[in-house]
Amino acid sequence: MRLVRLGDAQSAVAADVKAALASWGGGDAVLGGVALAGYLPPGRSRPVDMVLVLPNAVVVIAGVDLPDPAMRLDAPVTGQWKIDGWPLVGPDPTLNPAAEAVGVTEAVAEAVRETGLPVRLILAIGPYVGQVTQPQMDVDRGIRVLHPMPTTLLAAVRDVAAAAPALTAEQAGGLLIHLCPDERFATDELVAEGFALAKAAPAELPAKKRRRWLPIGAAALIGALAVGSVIAALTTGGSAPAAAPQATAGYTKVDASDDGGHCVEHAYGDVQVWLSHNQCVNLRRWNYRAENAGDPAGVAVAEIRFVGAEPAAQFQSLAEQPGTGGITELLKERPWPGGPTSFDRAAFTSNRSGGTVRIVETVWIGRPSAADDPALKSIAQRTLNLALS
Repeated sequence: MRLVRLGDAQSAVAADVKAALASWGGGDAVLGGVALAGYLPPGRSRPVDMVLVLPNAVVVIAGVDLPDPAMRLDAPVTGQWKIDGWPLVGPDPTLNPAAEAVGVTEAVAEAVRETGLPVRLILAIGPYVGQVTQPQMDVDRGIRVLHPMPTTLLAAVRDVAAAAPALTAEQAGGLLIHLCPDERFATDELVAEGFALAKAAPAELPAKKRRRWLPIGAAALIGALAVGSVIAALTTGGSAPAAAPQATAGYTKVDASDDGGHCVEHAYGDVQVWLSHNQCVNLRRWNYRAENAGDPAGVAVAEIRFVGAEPAAQFQSLAEQPGTGGITELLKERPWPGGPTSFDRAAFTSNRSGGTVRIVETVWIGRPSAADDPALKSIAQRTLNLALS
């Protein structure tokens, strides 16, 4: 990741954020992208500590300085924050520390809206905080609150920016000129940071055309960023209608997609990088609804086929490692009415048969999930042997 200093830090914890980004190094070996430190969004009186321009998202990182270290922080985007069970107080006790960051995020979203990129928010908390608790609704909206250790921050950025790349190096250059006119970025520099060359962009499916960056003042805007009262939702991409539900061995199929050999476009993180050098033969994805003792669960399945057992085993080993990315759930590209809002904190499992790897993620519908939930793990394990069509 390339770091560009545009203005002064607004919080003490911004130094920890900068140190974390610096530890990732230049280029896209770890993450890639361009970090704008001290960026001043239009219409705002103060800069934001950091804005990350990535090939697949823009991430706002706003620092929040607490009065003391804490073992536990309860941090809803709206409502009272609590430190170790005690209400956080300040000059204005009614003000939520996230309020200004939310406003800044909306201003950044407006500044980059022509790209169609999702805009996410990370609140970096300092000094040290041992555990942060967030409402599941905030997590589902792509908002993270954390103490910015290098590995923790990296995992959070990868998590909220989990989508197929959208910007080429040429488009990223146009966006960066708009955001910071005094800086210049060569195309080869941006390619080194993970932005693709336009001529090397993979073939696109007709129903999922990528949005293009247009100069300010262009007559038409291609794509739009859906910004609600706080931040864009995690779902991105096409709006093709879901297939008619079908029942299969206690499961109800909600949606399915045969993506052919377009695995790279539907992956993220280190898995996406690996797939760009190790072509798959075919990718298929499904959404299923299952029940456990009357409790509904959402099931995301991805099946990836390779030319042989060796690349399949390598892929499975990488995909099973936490923080390395994976295959984008179909939910993030097409709506699932009545289904889960995301697969955050899903129970995960996988298996392999020859050159085919199956990945399964399960979450509860309508209530919080946990990756180690025995019931969810049981559903995921059963799904490994489900006959899919």
